Amino acid sequence: MATQSTIRGSISPNKGKPGTALALSVGFTIKRENNENNTLSKVVLSFPRNATVNGAKFPSCKPEQINATRSFSSCPKGSKIGSGSLRADVPAVPVSNVPGIVTLFNGPGGKSITVNIVAHNPVEIFEAFKAPLKKVGGRYGYVLTAPIPTTLQEINDGWFAQVTSFQTKVKATWRNLPYIAAKKCPAGGRAPIAGAFTFSPGGEIPASASTTATSFITCK
Repeated sequence: MATQSTIRGSISPNKGKPGTALALSVGFTIKRENNENNTLSKVVLSFPRNATVNGAKFPSCKPEQINATRSFSSCPKGSKIGSGSLRADVPAVPVSNVPGIVTLFNGPGGKSITVNIVAHNPVEIFEAFKAPLKKVGGRYGYVLTAPIPTTLQEINDGWFAQVTSFQTKVKATWRNLPYIAAKKCPAGGRAPIAGAFTFSPGGEIPASASTTATSFITCK
């Protein structure tokens, strides 16, 4: 059986008039079979068109600001938009189900999200990277593309991290403006969400495989 993925999402509150501030929770899991040796190299998440992202009106923080000091000290107030966690295996050590901390910041002009990863086992990790966020038309409203830096794939010489789960919650307000504001719930009360996951063999580029997953966010 090949590598498989699942995705899930929810909003809170799941009912409200247009403009209501929303908290968006999104998570995915990666399951590998037959000792598959691959690392996650890119994640593309497609979000419903039934909400508006107001990142252009929020303060922002670049990955370079965080990586320069290995801290959030230079990120302005109001730029943090969410947080979460991850789990990963590192077969070469071997360790499994290693926890990591995820922190999200608004990127410049609301055109990206700055993703920061912290982990303490089997090596110390504190690294931020850029994930472009683009407004699109059609079935979805926004697409987030997160290319995983090779330094987060091969965390030490020959040690490749295999992400197994990832969970985040985005919720922020700046000067009474929500980062995510509700629009109209679609007929049937289900808004589509999707993920596309690309993998590299042993952390090498180019990537060799991919998998996709779809689900729905319920609303009223």
